[in-house]
Amino acid sequence: MACTKGVVFDVNLLENSTLEDGLAGWAAVGECTALSVHNEEPEKVPTETINTVADDYKPSGRYILAAGRAGEEDGLRRAVAGALKPRVTYRVAGWISLGDGAEGSHPVRVNLRLDDDDECVVEGGAVCAQAGRWTEIKGAFRLKASPCGATVFVQGAPAGVDVKVMDLQIFATDRRARFRKLRKKTDKVRKRDVVLKFGGAGSISGASVRVMQMDSSFPFGACINGGVIQNPAFVDFFTKHFDWAVFENELKWYWTEAQQGQLNYADADALLDFCDRYGKPVRGHCIFWAVDNVVQQWIKGLDHDQLTAAVQGRLTGLLTRYAGRFPHYDVNNEMLHGSFYQDRLGDDINAFMFRETARLDPGATLFVNDYNVEGGNDPNATPEKYIEQITALQQKGAAVGGIGLQGHVTNPVGEVICDALDKLATTDLPVWLTELDVCESDVDLRADDLEVVLREAYAHPAVEGVMFWGFMQGHMWRQDASLVNSDGTVNDAGERFIDLRREWTSHARGHIDGDGHFKFRGFHGTYVVQLATATGKMHKTFTVEKGDTPLVLDMDETTHLVMNHVEHCEDGGGLAVAGWTPSGSCTLSVHDDPAPETPPPHPLSATEDDADEPRPRPSGRYVLAAHRAGERDGLCRELSRAPAAKVTYRLAGWVGLQGAGAADGCCHAVRVEVCTDDGRPVGGGVVVAEAGKWGEIMGSFRVDDDEPPRCAKVFVHGPPAGVDLKVMDLQVFAVNKIARLRHLRKKTDKVRKRDVVLKLGRRTGGTAIRVVQVENSFPIGACINKTAIQNPAFVDFFTKHFDWAVLENELKWYYTEAVQGQVSYSDADELIAFCDRHGKPVRGHCIFWAVENVVQPWVRALNGDQLRAAVEGRLRSLVTRYGGRFPHYEVNNEMLHGAFFQQRLGDDINARMFRETAQMDPSPALFVNDYNVESANDPNATPERYVELVTDLQKRGAAVGGIGVQGHVTHPVGDVICDALDRLAVTGLPVWITELDVSAADEAVRADDLEIVLREAFAHPAVEGIMLWGFMQGNMWRSHAHLVDADGKLNEAGHRYVGLRQEWTSHARGQVDGSGHFKFRGFHGKYVVQLTTGAGEMKHQQFDVGKGDGPLVLDMDL
Repeated sequence: MACTKGVVFDVNLLENSTLEDGLAGWAAVGECTALSVHNEEPEKVPTETINTVADDYKPSGRYILAAGRAGEEDGLRRAVAGALKPRVTYRVAGWISLGDGAEGSHPVRVNLRLDDDDECVVEGGAVCAQAGRWTEIKGAFRLKASPCGATVFVQGAPAGVDVKVMDLQIFATDRRARFRKLRKKTDKVRKRDVVLKFGGAGSISGASVRVMQMDSSFPFGACINGGVIQNPAFVDFFTKHFDWAVFENELKWYWTEAQQGQLNYADADALLDFCDRYGKPVRGHCIFWAVDNVVQQWIKGLDHDQLTAAVQGRLTGLLTRYAGRFPHYDVNNEMLHGSFYQDRLGDDINAFMFRETARLDPGATLFVNDYNVEGGNDPNATPEKYIEQITALQQKGAAVGGIGLQGHVTNPVGEVICDALDKLATTDLPVWLTELDVCESDVDLRADDLEVVLREAYAHPAVEGVMFWGFMQGHMWRQDASLVNSDGTVNDAGERFIDLRREWTSHARGHIDGDGHFKFRGFHGTYVVQLATATGKMHKTFTVEKGDTPLVLDMDETTHLVMNHVEHCEDGGGLAVAGWTPSGSCTLSVHDDPAPETPPPHPLSATEDDADEPRPRPSGRYVLAAHRAGERDGLCRELSRAPAAKVTYRLAGWVGLQGAGAADGCCHAVRVEVCTDDGRPVGGGVVVAEAGKWGEIMGSFRVDDDEPPRCAKVFVHGPPAGVDLKVMDLQVFAVNKIARLRHLRKKTDKVRKRDVVLKLGRRTGGTAIRVVQVENSFPIGACINKTAIQNPAFVDFFTKHFDWAVLENELKWYYTEAVQGQVSYSDADELIAFCDRHGKPVRGHCIFWAVENVVQPWVRALNGDQLRAAVEGRLRSLVTRYGGRFPHYEVNNEMLHGAFFQQRLGDDINARMFRETAQMDPSPALFVNDYNVESANDPNATPERYVELVTDLQKRGAAVGGIGVQGHVTHPVGDVICDALDRLAVTGLPVWITELDVSAADEAVRADDLEIVLREAFAHPAVEGIMLWGFMQGNMWRSHAHLVDADGKLNEAGHRYVGLRQEWTSHARGQVDGSGHFKFRGFHGKYVVQLTTGAGEMKHQQFDVGKGDGPLVLDMDL
């Protein structure tokens, strides 16, 4: 906080303010003004005790009467005792009334004039006073330098109106003392004692517990507009530090209908899509605005009936379009300061606006919204006047649901804000600070002022949320109010805001006590508790709401598991297979065996939260299923808890083979299958196990129904009859996607970004600079076909959001030569020309396809020599025609799942296809390409088998240049994908995801699943690109996988994809430092630097940011 050394608090700087010495020190202002001292009648003395220099203060009852005033500048004055300190906030307090006989209310101002600058007037406060009633004046001021002296003036009412002043005081505010009180008040208002009760106290006593608050019940938000959401630094700070949004202008009537009848909701829709993408609720600001000078000219030109119709049209048009979309509406903005509609349409119009809004959108809370109410310096906007307005609206049937205090603040005084909130709280309506900005050029003082407002709001029980009216320099209505500088760096005010949000977030660690309880005190909001036990970790979400008594929660009633659902009995002997039963014909028994050398995956998917914790070692105990009569025989058990709907679960464990039917070295597929209570399989995993070795099994499942099943069972089976099956430490646990994504963001920063230093020369110091990324070195593309490129909506999305293309079918052999000898490349040529026009490289998919059922009948009918000649002809025809056109070729598609050419032409044919392609066109990278490799659910397509295939091809002279992982995905698990990529990376070859589509009927689930795959791929150093296998409904091979609806509208998955691409693009702004350098950290790719010279000249230069561990230092020749 700002230094207050030498400042004396709790001392009134106006001597004789209670007039014990009569008029001593007081003087009249104006030749005709006469001052006199009077005693107020006891029953008229104010009974309230304003917060002043003494806790026991009560109004004295003595007042000065300034009579005979000839103008508004006449009144009274007196010198301020002692030196006023700079950078200190002073409070003005007292009581004002008007002389008997004054009609109505009139503004009275308290101002200061500085002795060394008589022209400088410092506003101290203002009040709307009236006769027969004492009104409290509240105000504040702060000086930038110490004056030689100062004089306080009381002026303002019109000529002939006498002014009364009682107990006027000026004193320095002690913010530190105030904050101490507010911390205690906050603890009472915003926190609650919590007792978590865990079952089985004896068995889990002493177990480790961690409680983490995930979100607060008190939201903070900020205003956004169409420009700022294009700024990555703005988006980064907004999405990380704010919970809600409000549109700065895009919903206002003057924006949506600037010209009569020409409606524009496109900008508001774009902002809503942005907020939906990031999960931010939006306040509706505003339907109408009562201030005359912001009303469109065409509206002002309407007559009464036309204006009435226009108001109804605005209500119907806006509210029916966005019904249910906005939790709040500011109905008619700033009615304390404007009355355009009331003046033109009568006193009932404001209430009518509320009534109609409630009828058209009954789910929204309807707010009044105005400024200066909390400041004590605006006689038009006192809390009393605000309450009168609300009461009048309610009496006319207006469903006023909330009070908006805009909060455009300068020199805030906590007690003044609190007093206003106390008065508004008498309405029993929730209060929001709706447009907070704290203006102060000194950023240290700005941070202090911001803390004053935020602590007062957060500590007051009537306040339910705070919205900032911007936060980034250059993107704010008021200057000197930013939290973030234009270059994205956080200033002192921003750091103070972040620190307060951190202070108001609760976390706790400890151990369960002997009663099975864990106790803590936390802020209201949503939490996750993590319990670490011998069998894994359990996570449960719970909510702490307001309440005076401790909140006691039973953690065993509705536990949402992120723990092992396969409970293990550890009785140390006998038949320790409690819960396991034979499935089919077999016998079960328990045995001990040396544990596998590699530990199983961590139940929380190896996130950073668990990186320092030792991974549990395999137990060495296993269940043996012997005397199996068939492939479906094995073992099964019911999961300890039914899986939740739409939650992805992971399978992990170890399996092995033994017995007379399992000779050393023999291999068989072992499957783990999860079925719901109606026998329906929902997923699982598979591994090819080898006799004499333990094989790690991985897999996943998800129940995609809206309602969860009553129960579920896990089955283990697969090898043929006579082969005994071993299962060790099988685990089933829910995937912690949030933690995994947090881990991937950190990994991405390390893998895909680099520090950059641009050296521009010392003469450029202080010059404005902008760095824009124009291309990412990690391409993302999509497949296209002849039909799709005729659709303008398809072409628009493709050209805007993808870098590469691949032809869906038009290059495949069955397409280019469906009938022997009738070769046509016209469709492929058309698509390639389309890509050339739009600057999109094209992958060559595919020369051959190894799966027999997609091979043309005429090819299948050829004998050996004929087939060999046909293969040679296909190679020569395609590869020579398109020499140098394709950067990649997939040579023989899906060799893990098909062997048509190998079976007909011998083991070397696959390698020969590679050798011949490389000879005819040495430029492209030649890929293998297959599916299910990343899923751990296909014994034919394990990473190990894929690596074996690649190795065999290379030994035969095939120039394998890349590995294609198709990525036709359902309920993906991030670390299963990562594990597969790790295993493929040992080849040293680049990996591409070549045919990505993520299928889920629920669009929100699809968006989450897509994000998992994209983040895993982008964060992995072996992956060099991604191709989507379509993106538009009606133009996709798999259903429920599209990002764009048939009408061209983005769904949740599409928004998530676009959001990720924006996240993975770097921009930077700022100034060249004194050494002539500009530093930033950016994603690998191509950039343009723009430098604005002192003469206003704009200079540009391109540069590349490549991979590297150290900073990239570049000399810029500008």
